[in-house]
Amino acid sequence: MLTKQDISLDRNIKRLYHEFEEIGYKIINPLGKRYKETDADLEAKISGDFKDNMIVTRVLKPVIYRMVSNNDPELLQRGIVIVE
Repeated sequence: MLTKQDISLDRNIKRLYHEFEEIGYKIINPLGKRYKETDADLEAKISGDFKDNMIVTRVLKPVIYRMVSNNDPELLQRGIVIVE
């Protein structure tokens, strides 16, 4: 069950994400997404044997893009994740 603190924290984090987007940054949290070896914006630490259906289980650093003048994303920080 979520507490009032959990709900408040979630709301504040979403507000921060929105503020960053307003000034031209996009922060992506890949938690729970399927991992592919071809993902150029992720650096993965693999837990166990590599399989085709690996899922991101922890995010150590999110993926950060900056939107440049022609709305093309420029990768500023690769995400560091743990996949299982």
